[in-house]
Amino acid sequence: MKKLLIIGGSGLFGKSIIDCGIDKKLIKHKIDKIYIISRRKISNKRKYKHIKIDYITKNIEIIKKIPPIDYVIYALKNKKIKSSQRHFDHFIMLLKKLSKKPKILFTSSGAVYGKNKNKIKISENLVINYEKIDQLKGYKRKYALEKVYIENRFIELGLSNFNVSIARCFNFLGKRSLGDGQAIGNMITEGLAKKIISINNSKNVYRGYLNTDDLVDWLMVILKKSNKSCPIFNVGSDRAINIKLLGKKIAKIFHKKFKLKKIKKFETDYYVPSINKAKKLLKLKISINLNDSLNSFIK
Repeated sequence: MKKLLIIGGSGLFGKSIIDCGIDKKLIKHKIDKIYIISRRKISNKRKYKHIKIDYITKNIEIIKKIPPIDYVIYALKNKKIKSSQRHFDHFIMLLKKLSKKPKILFTSSGAVYGKNKNKIKISENLVINYEKIDQLKGYKRKYALEKVYIENRFIELGLSNFNVSIARCFNFLGKRSLGDGQAIGNMITEGLAKKIISINNSKNVYRGYLNTDDLVDWLMVILKKSNKSCPIFNVGSDRAINIKLLGKKIAKIFHKKFKLKKIKKFETDYYVPSINKAKKLLKLKISINLNDSLNSFIK
């Protein structure tokens, strides 16, 4: 059996992996123990016996050593590149203390592709375009640049004889998705609260949503395929849906009224990945569709 370390485990990815572990969905990946490095412990009242979960509730910069592990998922997020640099440098120091090199996955983001104004699915073949990243606004731009920085550090790590990989993650939906500020989560929350479901006039905004159980499975498969060439895969759903139509779909599921707020027209924002590479090389697939993901909230 294998041991997995998640760095930055208090976010959506870490919580979803823990849920899958408790639900026995990591058994096929032979994971029997999860270590979580996070500044805060994840609240969990569920009982479980078949998997061990240990929390290291500290800032990674003050940790002196990590336990022997087989896999690492690096999901740490920072608002500043300088903080990312310090944390990653310390992570490398911790890795070098291990007697056995683990396989390591970085959870990057589709934001590294910048703004996509064409209704074309985004492929990993695209070269990072800083002009497109500069078209992102505020936090999104800083977030994308931070992800590009860590991606480059991971490529260097592969050249230093470590087995690494990168998952460029898009949009996801699951029980841990609510409260993250995303439009779909806000609409579901409105539906659960018996309110009118409303959304801004997002005629030209498109998204795809992969269920978080599929997300975890994809991350584990990509992690196990890590190698010195640092393979990069998109992770998300290629089944695009217009945000306005999504709002109407959610309203219908919850039997609520739908309200479209009138604001100025958006330019096209098509944040939908091509996942042909993952399908072809890793035999990955979407096993839970959007309707089933949405219906799970009313069961």
